[in-house]
Amino acid sequence: MIQPRTLQGFRDFLPDLMLARESILDRARAVFRSFGFAPIDTPSLEYLEILTGKGGEETDRQLYRFEDHGGRQVGLRFDLTVPLARFAAQHIGQLGTPFKRYHLGTVWRGERAQRGRYREFMQCDFDTIGTTSLVADIEIVQVIYDLLRAIGVERFRIHINNRKVLNGLLERFALEDRTAAVLRAIDKLPKIGREAVEAELRTQAGLTTEQAERVLALSE
Repeated sequence: MIQPRTLQGFRDFLPDLMLARESILDRARAVFRSFGFAPIDTPSLEYLEILTGKGGEETDRQLYRFEDHGGRQVGLRFDLTVPLARFAAQHIGQLGTPFKRYHLGTVWRGERAQRGRYREFMQCDFDTIGTTSLVADIEIVQVIYDLLRAIGVERFRIHINNRKVLNGLLERFALEDRTAAVLRAIDKLPKIGREAVEAELRTQAGLTTEQAERVLALSE
């Protein structure tokens, strides 16, 4: 007899939870459209070469990958950003720039399942492509503000950063060739803590203990 069960890291949504979820998504869509962002969708499956090498070794390890019935190497999307890059390269000539899009979609990551972290989950992305105007950056902040208020969040703080600042600091430390690995580690500070990030900076990014300490001091 088959036992009814779900895979670890996956879950069912019962009606009460699904109704609440749909309400939040409807409010998000309304905010995005009020700023002129258009909806898109992309396939859940992409050619594996599109997905690999885009999020680092850890993300590559978490990819759900397999060979399909046509003998093609494919993978389930692990975020909505990498498919957007492929989408833009394929369609931007037809869409024109600047192009403002939002995307609500399911993604998959084969990471260790734990409380509050699942292997199948939804992401909510919005971007403006094809402009360097600061107006687009300011609009992003406005959208975030309206979105959080629309879904009922009353007290929040929006943090703004600039990758160019971090890139410049890493160049000063002669670490520009390791920028991607360093930034991936720093992004994990809120999740895994200082000690674990310092260890990753040394083992994955190849920094010395002194270099790791200097980078962390700038990040905190």
